[in-house]
Amino acid sequence: MRRRVALLGANGQLGTDIRRVLAESKNVELILITREQFNMENTEAIIPYLEKLGRLHAVINCTAFHNTEACESDPLKALVVNAIALHRIASFCEQQDAVLYHFSTDYVFDGAKGSPYTELDSTHPLNVYGSTKVAGEKVIAAYMDRYFIFRVSSLFGAAGSSGKGGNFIETMLRLVQQGKPVSVVDDVIMSPTHTLDVARALHTFIQQDIEEYGIYHCSGEGACSWYDLAVRTFELCEIPYEAKPIVSSSYESKCQRPSYSVLDNSKINRIHQMPFGRAP
Repeated sequence: MRRRVALLGANGQLGTDIRRVLAESKNVELILITREQFNMENTEAIIPYLEKLGRLHAVINCTAFHNTEACESDPLKALVVNAIALHRIASFCEQQDAVLYHFSTDYVFDGAKGSPYTELDSTHPLNVYGSTKVAGEKVIAAYMDRYFIFRVSSLFGAAGSSGKGGNFIETMLRLVQQGKPVSVVDDVIMSPTHTLDVARALHTFIQQDIEEYGIYHCSGEGACSWYDLAVRTFELCEIPYEAKPIVSSSYESKCQRPSYSVLDNSKINRIHQMPFGRAP
């Protein structure tokens, strides 16, 4: 059966790779929706907009207000996009009996555990972004039965990160190519995740008609610091660099981040094996 699937945020970093992977599926008719076509801040128009698309078998939501610094400055916008909009999307999907595939974040945790987080661990976000993403998760769970929430971590991909001026990899490469020394945080541990790997995991869930609904951790296997990631990037690209490790407390920021946010992929690996962090 050919499935009609709406992809919200089709031009974003993650949406771009999802679009590429699902385009290879003969049984998926992908309906692409970009920010230019519809702005999720217009929450009252979400359900009418989706209804105009006709019968949908699934909705993939890649939209988010994910600039963590900006979220601290504009918490209302973060709440609207990351939670209130989810209420509208979830309501539509439940009415239409459509499956919702949504993406959350490792920032729902505070880092105090110090070992990989499982889906059973309690959330305790440290910042506005994480708090609004938790709210979005709870909204989906309250309104829906057939949903998947994939918590991802430290994304990078070929399309870059819209709204942030490029992802971490792009920023590091740009700075060293300009001949600038870089100082990179070395006491924050996470799991770098390529958006292509997330897209392939999603593809497996759709193609196999997985019905074990709920939350899944979906990140690259392994863990490293941001400094480790930067150095490995320079080495792989064979670019001369000058990099200095620093502690996060010396980095001026409005936003408090977890010092450890590695996700345990055991649950998703039973369905789709997540690879160890691929080369940037």
